[in-house]
Amino acid sequence: MNIVNYKEVIAVASRGAEGKRAYDGSRRQADALERQRRIVAAATDLFIRQGFGATSINQIASAADVSAQTIYATYTSKAGVLAKAIDVAVAGDFDDVPVIERVPPLAGASPTQLFARFAEFAGIVRALNERVAPLIRVLEQAASSDAVLGQLRSQLVDAIRTDALQWVGQLGADRLRPDLSEQEAADVLATTSSPAVYSILTEDSGWTPEQYERWLAAAVPRLLLAAELLGR
Repeated sequence: MNIVNYKEVIAVASRGAEGKRAYDGSRRQADALERQRRIVAAATDLFIRQGFGATSINQIASAADVSAQTIYATYTSKAGVLAKAIDVAVAGDFDDVPVIERVPPLAGASPTQLFARFAEFAGIVRALNERVAPLIRVLEQAASSDAVLGQLRSQLVDAIRTDALQWVGQLGADRLRPDLSEQEAADVLATTSSPAVYSILTEDSGWTPEQYERWLAAAVPRLLLAAELLGR
């Protein structure tokens, strides 16, 4: 799930370039990715420890050993840095692979396979929320007073709901509880698996991440599936 569109950080090696030019282009690309990793790591640490407002671009630049101009050229603004940090935390890496392609498919699964895939989904979501929930708390705290962050929050919510609808849609209406539309089922899934619910249960209620994962694996099929599937 890419929350915002980022400008290209580095130009691809020129067409027709050979030998050293191709090598130099590959090296520049690797160096640019390494700078991105340092910026995101530094920003993530500072945002979580200090909050969004108290963290400056200069602090991020100093911690990442890059110039402030490099950060502005890459991410435009501090909000852009937070957006990228959230994006990387959601995915767990810098690969451009949508979240929906990282979860097990539901299409064509037998009832027994469905429960195994919901359990696998719960493990993936637990790991995702362990990474991203602290940054989402930073975003939530600052979004009410910052219009750009408010927009970022709305984009994030829309992305989560879109992914949830795409995944639930693989079940087919005949496998859902009859009192739920596909959109309602997607909203239930998006809510139960959200970073906000993870934070409430782990930070406020004292659950361990393992408890959360077990609860999610059991709760999602019960909340979504038709009664005849629950007996497997």
